[in-house]
Amino acid sequence: MKVAFIGLGNMGGGMASNILDKGFDLTVWNRTASKMNPFVEKGAKSAETKRHAVEGADVVITSLMDDQSLLDNLQGDDGILAGLKSGATHVCVTTISPQCADELLAIHREHGSRFVVCPVLGRPDAAAEGSLMALMAGDSAGIDVAKPVVESFTNMIDVMGDTPSHASTLKLCLNYTVISCIELMSEVYTCADKAGLNVAKVAGFYQVIFGFPVLQMYAEKVKDRHFDDGGFKMTGGLKDIGLMLDTAKNLGTTFDIGEIIKGKMEEALDKGMQDKDWSAIYEISRSRAGLE
Repeated sequence: MKVAFIGLGNMGGGMASNILDKGFDLTVWNRTASKMNPFVEKGAKSAETKRHAVEGADVVITSLMDDQSLLDNLQGDDGILAGLKSGATHVCVTTISPQCADELLAIHREHGSRFVVCPVLGRPDAAAEGSLMALMAGDSAGIDVAKPVVESFTNMIDVMGDTPSHASTLKLCLNYTVISCIELMSEVYTCADKAGLNVAKVAGFYQVIFGFPVLQMYAEKVKDRHFDDGGFKMTGGLKDIGLMLDTAKNLGTTFDIGEIIKGKMEEALDKGMQDKDWSAIYEISRSRAGLE
């Protein structure tokens, strides 16, 4: 099977590496060309344009930033659609809006190709280890074709049916759970620190309360204030929180704590923290409390 991978960032690089390790015929493209070199050294092909990357591919996976970057890379003379063969499957692993997910299905049907939205849960280390979780929805035949490729970088796949927006909505709900817990931890650590308590005591209880490994990781990460890895950058976090709030609004409900988080993320960006991990909202809680 011929696979093309577009976007070799923190998450995409790990996924593409696992695809290559599983023996798939892989072609890669990235805006920063130097990021393709390690994959070429391991046996992948590189392409000068997105169009050339996807020519002849059975499955194309995109790992990009947001709705607009995805649409920009899809369209144009050198875009993905220009080179995508009829019947090929486009798998989008980016967290995008539910509306965009359904729009992409319609775009691909008109083009004669298949679309599957496949948002993943996990951080860059999980992508590198091949232990992400994936939510797949869209063209059923496309899901069948793409699933073996997706299995190369995941340890759990939930196939959710033929409506892409369902998978995108669930991903936003799950991300909202995580960032809300980060906000909760930020508030509690700040309160404990201001009271003169050892925040490690709180973290110990969190390891019991939060059984999910990602939340356990964040309990330690926030306690130790280790935000420089940029595993999920603040800019991406603000994009996601905006999608979460819009999705809730469109459904006639609200994510109230999300408005608080959005304000802290915007303040973090104003302070030059765009490359910090999104959990660095803790620094805003500390700053507001007068803690260094």
